[in-house]
Amino acid sequence: MHPELERRLPFLRRAAQVEPLGLYLHIPFCLDRCTYCSFATTRDRSLQPETMERLISETTEWGAALGRPAVDTLYLGGGTPSLLMREELAGLTEALRKAFDLSPLVEATLEANPGTVDLAWLQQARQLGWDRISLGVQALDDTLLARLGRIHGSVQAMEALELAEQAGFQRRSADLMVGIPGQSLSKVMADARTLAGTGIEHLSIYLLDLDKACPLRADIDAGRLTLPGEDEVADVFEALQEELPRLGLAPYEISNYGCPDAESIHNTRYWERRPYLGLGPSAASQLGDFRWTETGIIAAWAEGRGVLDLQELDAAEVLAETPLLGLRLHRGIDWQMLRQRAEALNLSPLCDAWESRLRGLAKEGLTVWEGDRVRLSARGMLMSNGILQLFV
Repeated sequence: MHPELERRLPFLRRAAQVEPLGLYLHIPFCLDRCTYCSFATTRDRSLQPETMERLISETTEWGAALGRPAVDTLYLGGGTPSLLMREELAGLTEALRKAFDLSPLVEATLEANPGTVDLAWLQQARQLGWDRISLGVQALDDTLLARLGRIHGSVQAMEALELAEQAGFQRRSADLMVGIPGQSLSKVMADARTLAGTGIEHLSIYLLDLDKACPLRADIDAGRLTLPGEDEVADVFEALQEELPRLGLAPYEISNYGCPDAESIHNTRYWERRPYLGLGPSAASQLGDFRWTETGIIAAWAEGRGVLDLQELDAAEVLAETPLLGLRLHRGIDWQMLRQRAEALNLSPLCDAWESRLRGLAKEGLTVWEGDRVRLSARGMLMSNGILQLFV
């Protein structure tokens, strides 16, 4: 454990006992690197044994340091968790059971690349207790998938969804990406309808993000490829907002749609600003007023080295995160509760200023007030990046 965290361990331990935690574990290995990826990932599989050994060690250490706290959601992300050998997945799962109290567990998600799964691996994952799977489909057009550097094709994507169902995953989610060069509105809608037709319970819509350096960004900058315009992308999101509920997938967050009771419980805790612990290179944690991110240099993390990015948020920053995150949810937030918290922290003027602006946005049709609750309208969701800057 980093010395900066050890010094704050009494505060972290108390925060970890307030309510069950969400636990995220980052598996940084991939067969190939997608052209849009800027995550902490590597194709160097020689690092895998050492990294997994450290991840299990960290799991044990944190469980003991926090007093074997209760955990109600698990999330195995990446990278490509489906590259783990079956014995590695079993060993990590056993370490989690020993280190944390999983009796209140309600959801255990793992991410998988459609090009790396088979029925035996999925069946073992299900038998180990992983009950939700998120498949990185991204598109059902082989040309677009090749442009993204994905290792799977559209046929493999559909087969992976079927294999997950055969393995016993009753909660399946797929990712669909919007804004890919050469992608049309009609193609996005066709892909969404096809995915919904498989009976999946959840769909995440991701806007292609090229803020950081990556091969696809270089192609855009050089003029070899062109991104769809903002209006085109907005049309896609608006069309999806109308169509997906008709297909049984209702929006519950700006980019996420699910069947009734099929929302991602783990991801929802982020938007509700509930506590979570992240283990692995680049993993983020939030306990109480402390937030930290592990080094994204994989070899350094595996050796216990690297710089930790640690923040202690002040009262105003903590308060601001409730609307900043909560307004992403379609149900919005309880403004009366936020106002009461602001009063207790002597931050009422700040809350009043926010409220004045949000009520002004209601006149523009961007927010909706229903008693003491406020949420973004459908149009407000499309303009959420600008609106949420109010709380930054």
